[in-house]
Amino acid sequence: MTKRTKMIIAFVLILQMVLPYPLYAATVGKFTSVVGNVVLTRDGKDYRPVVNSAVNEKDLIVTGDGASAVMVFTDDSTITLSPKTRMQVREFGMEGKARKGIFSLSIGKLVANVTKFIGGNNKFEVHSPTAVCGVRGTLFGLEVAMVGTVMTTTATCTTGALSVSALSATGAIVATSGIVAGQTAVITSTGITVGAAGAAGAAGAGAAGSAGTTGAAGAGAAGTTGAAAGTAGAGAAGAAGGAAAAAGVGAGTIATAAAVAAAAVAAAVAATGGTSDTTPTHTTPVHH
Repeated sequence: MTKRTKMIIAFVLILQMVLPYPLYAATVGKFTSVVGNVVLTRDGKDYRPVVNSAVNEKDLIVTGDGASAVMVFTDDSTITLSPKTRMQVREFGMEGKARKGIFSLSIGKLVANVTKFIGGNNKFEVHSPTAVCGVRGTLFGLEVAMVGTVMTTTATCTTGALSVSALSATGAIVATSGIVAGQTAVITSTGITVGAAGAAGAAGAGAAGSAGTTGAAGAGAAGTTGAAAGTAGAGAAGAAGGAAAAAGVGAGTIATAAAVAAAAVAAAVAATGGTSDTTPTHTTPVHH
């Protein structure tokens, strides 16, 4: 090995030790706000991001108790992470009019403001343990939390439209629905319940007992059952039943989802706060 080759190798090794982020990584965005305990995991190492730190494909971002982070991506879309949230940038790329963005939200809450692309292949999805939410251009919020023993994803559409699919424990799609501005979807591994944003808690609370009894008894077709429940003072559950009947979702599924909807909205803050903080304890400081 020549002296020149040894010098080049030594120089590369020094760069790897000095630079906190690999130069070869694909940068797809940057942080515009970092508050509190935020940890970015890349290539098995932990970093403390600051404003203007790069966001790369495969990055895992975890916010601690009371912490938050805002990222802007190369298509000008933004994602805001709330406290105690865990999200990974699985894929992100742009080529001409084509965009592909896939994110995983395993726990916690995010708000995404997605720029609209016209023409070309376009995919912007957020995956959770129980759901896949896809958009073209919209403002929406997504929260993943344990409600009792049920993993629940709650999607709220503020502007535009959102496509949501429920995933079984094996990852198979069991139901698909669409929501528009002002609507909320509560998604579990058994189905989807759609209601008005902000009113889902009251509607679910009024319908949970009646719908649960109906589901357990397995009474009739979902649409007919929903109508009867509406007459009994559970109009929201009836409407959900009729909609689910058209989509081929059984009455038992509606009952389960309606009960989860009530608990999810009533405990929206407490559920997230009650989860354990998965922020890695070992960190490597960022050098500037």
